[in-house]
Amino acid sequence: MKLNEIQLARLIDNARALVEEKKHLHAIQVYQRLVNTEPSFLLPYFELASLYGELGKEQGSISILRKAQELFPENIEVTYHLGGYHLRIEEYEKALTLYKKLAGKKLPQVHFNMGVAYYFKNNFKLAEEQFRLTLKYDSQYPKINESLGELLLKRQAYTEAIDYLKRGIEKNPYSAINHHLLGVAYGKIDDWKKAHKEFELSVDMDPEQSVNWQMCGESLIHLKHYHEAETYLHKALELAPQSVETMVNLSQVLSAKGEMERAMEYIKKALDVDPKNQQARSLQWKLQRSGSKLNKK
Repeated sequence: MKLNEIQLARLIDNARALVEEKKHLHAIQVYQRLVNTEPSFLLPYFELASLYGELGKEQGSISILRKAQELFPENIEVTYHLGGYHLRIEEYEKALTLYKKLAGKKLPQVHFNMGVAYYFKNNFKLAEEQFRLTLKYDSQYPKINESLGELLLKRQAYTEAIDYLKRGIEKNPYSAINHHLLGVAYGKIDDWKKAHKEFELSVDMDPEQSVNWQMCGESLIHLKHYHEAETYLHKALELAPQSVETMVNLSQVLSAKGEMERAMEYIKKALDVDPKNQQARSLQWKLQRSGSKLNKK
């Protein structure tokens, strides 16, 4: 039986209240009733897809939006959100197929998501094209500057990456990820003083991320501040005890301080975790060679 507007509104309110009460199964049943009874009413499709997504059931989200797409094949919102759920479960080609249908509409969110899909497909050229289109259609689009900066880092365009990452930080100065990426970019051009400053900020903003402490320590190695570097690296290892990169960095610090036995201990630990790690193997060879020279003396 066809529902009037008041009945539709009540059922939507009922479903939303059930979601708030964490009665997800009952909410799903109400949304399904709406979809079955009033298939031309789009709102329940979107809200049911969102609920499935929150529950980690993206295939349910895709299934319900496919039904909507069959009824409304030209609807932009249906196509966009359907692409988003494919993107979320790493079905990048399916997401791109859907987004390409919307590519001529100059929607920044579509081009941004296409850029993300291409990025994770390791097609950095096409990802960059899409991120630049996002910027063209909306210069204020969230995270576009840092996304483009991260991509340019991948392409080894470090100076340009720094420009975009700095723009991202201007808009969001408290992003630990942005400061970390900017630190990486400065490191790539051997400006370790600026890199260290950015890594310090990333530590301040997100002290639970071991990589922030590790990179802070690595930048201090380049600056030859070995005692300070050791403090940061021990903290990084405390947060991530299996980090090969941190163990290698600690070995470098101890070697520079003349503590060769301890330096070798950390290299052995690193190789226990990753026997094929080239950086660890190279440093092990250098330490062994240094040890041999000392023994000859």
